[in-house]
Amino acid sequence: MTLCNNKNLQKFLDDAVFQGFLTNKAAKSGINHSTGFLFSQENSFFANNLESKDVAVDLGTGGGLPGLVLSCLTDCFWIFVDRSKRKCSFLSTAITELNLQNRVEVLECSAEELGNSSYRGKVKLVTARGFAAPAITAECAAPLLNGEGLFVVSEPPYGMAVESENRWPQAGLSLLGLKQKDYWHTGVAGYRSFFPEKRCPDDYPRRFKRISEKPLF
Repeated sequence: MTLCNNKNLQKFLDDAVFQGFLTNKAAKSGINHSTGFLFSQENSFFANNLESKDVAVDLGTGGGLPGLVLSCLTDCFWIFVDRSKRKCSFLSTAITELNLQNRVEVLECSAEELGNSSYRGKVKLVTARGFAAPAITAECAAPLLNGEGLFVVSEPPYGMAVESENRWPQAGLSLLGLKQKDYWHTGVAGYRSFFPEKRCPDDYPRRFKRISEKPLF
């Protein structure tokens, strides 16, 4: 049995580089960057209270960030979502070798498909790293969240950040029932969290082509 520790996680992140799923830089900082999604002063209470009955979704998991790392650090059930058959095969191998197959499911589908599935309104945590533009990411995440849910994204590094009001305007977030909660920086990366202020309207998520062509903000 392979232990789910930093050494073994790094092995899979390095393999993701070899397969073209991650950059060298992303793999090297991957564990610290992923840890910052949850294990910060802002989210310590939420992270420590995730239970086995709770469901978490990582949008566009790809080479394993942040989902593969966070699934080793939390007790909840994880769903890794990606449209690529190759990436899903890679992730399935990783969770089996890390002995996570009882707590992680890999789904080869589009993120918006999941928002219109039986998981709609059932998810406690949604994470996204480099998934898509803010409006697209928010529209795919919002329908999944339950009333106590949290949606966490990583932000551009220092020197590339755009004002919050421009990237995540509250007027646009409100259409999805979302409201910004916190922003934090770990020294490695910046993160932003959102919570459902109200139930996401049934109109969302739209089809991905429509989301891309007519973003809400």
